[in-house]
Amino acid sequence: MFLQDSLIRLNQIFTMENRYLALRKFLKKAKRKTFASRVSIPKLNSDGSKEYRYSEGDFVYLDRYYGSLVDTGQEQVWHNQNLLWSMSYRGGMLCEEHLSRKCFSFLKKCLRTPPLEFPIRGPNEYEEGEFKYKNNYDGDITDFVGEEEIFFNGKKVYFRNYLGGIGKRK
Repeated sequence: MFLQDSLIRLNQIFTMENRYLALRKFLKKAKRKTFASRVSIPKLNSDGSKEYRYSEGDFVYLDRYYGSLVDTGQEQVWHNQNLLWSMSYRGGMLCEEHLSRKCFSFLKKCLRTPPLEFPIRGPNEYEEGEFKYKNNYDGDITDFVGEEEIFFNGKKVYFRNYLGGIGKRK
């Protein structure tokens, strides 16, 4: 009986890990195809929000946000029409609004290269020219909180706070 229970538990863990691997792969692809894309344009909604949507197989990704230079929003992943994962966020330009176009272009480049183990935002650090990106977080895809920052010539010009994880049913 003990061996059978252990095998059942191992199977459950393996199934969950595969599910999370599929989620991580899907998130990485969805983010590249939406906001981080060089060509994707958000849908403008009647409530003033902007929205990206991407689907593949049984997964659907939604990213809805309000604002421009500083925004707030939420990303969701649905699997078989059930909410599986979500992240809420707020952030944007702190100053130097004339840099916003270059800053957001640099941000999108960072977001196109997230690590597979945590494809929530960009890599831990990335530098290019006068820009430097930092992403600090605690947790994993199931439960996390984090902050990303962009510096221009050593001065912090952008921030984003985020938190999220897997929803749990009764």
